Amino acid sequence: MGTTERLVVDLPSHLVAGLRESVRSGAFASESEGIEALLRTWYGDEGLVEPPIDVLRALVAEGIADADAGRVQDADEVHAELLARIEAINAKKAK
Repeated sequence: MGTTERLVVDLPSHLVAGLRESVRSGAFASESEGIEALLRTWYGDEGLVEPPIDVLRALVAEGIADADAGRVQDADEVHAELLARIEAINAKKAK
């Protein structure tokens, strides 16, 4: 993994509780591993790559059109999909 640094952060208590529950449930081996997985999901292994603004605008327009047409997904389904993606990332990392 290379070098590591210690970082102290202040988070809302509900986020800390959620992170700790993820560790208790076995989704992550430690709080640090959970934060690392989330940051890797956000930034990727190579760092944050921002798409051009016209690509972002097209994605937003597509999302708005989908919502207007009733093509939406239940929030619980989205949450379950995100958890599955995080678990897949962790499984890949464990190999």
